Amino acid sequence: MLRASLLAPLVLLALGCSGEDTKTVTPKPTPRAWDKRATPSDVALGSVRGHVQARGILHSHSPYSHDACDGEGLDESGVPRPDCVANLRRGMCDAAEDFVFLTDHAAHMADADFPSLLFIQPGDEPVLGADGAPIGNYVACGDGRRVLVAAGNENSLMSVGLERHLPGDPEARLAAYQGEDAATVAAMHEAGALVIVPHTESRDPAWLASLPVDGIEVYNVHAAIDPDIRRDFFGLDAFAAGVSILPFTRQDEDGPQPDLALLGFFEDLPVYGERWDALLATRHVTGVAGTDVHENTFPGVLRDGERGDSYRRLMRWFSNIALVDGPITPSSVKAALAAGRSYVAFEILGAPSGFDFHAEAGGSVIEMGGQAPEGATIVAHAPKVHDLDPAVEPPTVSMRLLHIDASGTRIVAEGGAIRLENASPGAYRVEVRIHPTHLRPHVGDSGEGYIRERLWVLANPIRIL
Repeated sequence: MLRASLLAPLVLLALGCSGEDTKTVTPKPTPRAWDKRATPSDVALGSVRGHVQARGILHSHSPYSHDACDGEGLDESGVPRPDCVANLRRGMCDAAEDFVFLTDHAAHMADADFPSLLFIQPGDEPVLGADGAPIGNYVACGDGRRVLVAAGNENSLMSVGLERHLPGDPEARLAAYQGEDAATVAAMHEAGALVIVPHTESRDPAWLASLPVDGIEVYNVHAAIDPDIRRDFFGLDAFAAGVSILPFTRQDEDGPQPDLALLGFFEDLPVYGERWDALLATRHVTGVAGTDVHENTFPGVLRDGERGDSYRRLMRWFSNIALVDGPITPSSVKAALAAGRSYVAFEILGAPSGFDFHAEAGGSVIEMGGQAPEGATIVAHAPKVHDLDPAVEPPTVSMRLLHIDASGTRIVAEGGAIRLENASPGAYRVEVRIHPTHLRPHVGDSGEGYIRERLWVLANPIRIL
């Protein structure tokens, strides 16, 4: 019989000769659960050279739009339905917005007294104008945060951040809000608003060029889904977007995360860039993205307990990030947007931490939307996903710098860090794309097709004179 002192070495020798790996296998970490709430911008985005990066929504409808809240935003007495108002307020808070500029259709909005359009409730803090009347409202979120809400309208033109109604009685206001000429732009400016063209995809380029507007939409969710718009203005299959969303309606846990439904139909829509660049070749026009949320298209409740088109869900898809001077106020946000000191971020793909785009000339820094002299240096740094889950595969990020002048648009630099010296005249803008492999754990058992390169950041231009 073998002595115990000899048995142990023989056992180890036998295991070693067996070819089996005796090393301890460390289990792979489990990816984090999906978080329905967004990370506040001060944490996820931080500041840039003293500018606060404020996250916001442009082009959002409230109960005062005739087609919002399943077409029943107002009760029989013309008062906003409490449940729809609650959805709106909860959505903007859970999406961690810093500002929401409501843009209601004129049909009901023109009839309401102006303060009602701001949805002021107990605990909120109205923003008062020079005459003491409310021009905005800080909605209290209940967690110490607040969201700046301002009023506006969307018809052929979109007034953003109105400080009072256009002049006249409700009938006169209705007609004024429905205008589409330079006089309408002037009246909206006089009432304190920026003027932005919604649904740029369907606008005549000559009409766009003729109006002294502050900005245009360079993406719109409604347009990307609507069958008629897809067919008539994008040349796409009319119903493909609707079909692509169906997997996200699955009620089982193996289906894709409902919040990622944008991935089903999100794609480059070249007409937006073409319209924008045609204007940028001659003058500055701020590019913005329109969420166009109504809560009127998909009332079915998904597995996360919310309707498919909830305010929170759509507001999380993307944001307009404004580099604001000082506190977030109606005037500071509008000043940043008017100047083009802003960029569009499709944040459902991840909050773009560390993004920077500026010019340098004579020891000075020129931010997005600004002008620099010929020979200036253009600088851009691609972002990273904020607080990337260590259990997932990191995404691949790419960036390119575009130069726009009378001869057209061309790519002049690419890479994670760009430094273009001695820049020639024209407008320069940045596009960042991401291959979102980090989202793979959240796209379900048949979602690999959703993991492909996507537009992530779209920056407003710097003009070299």
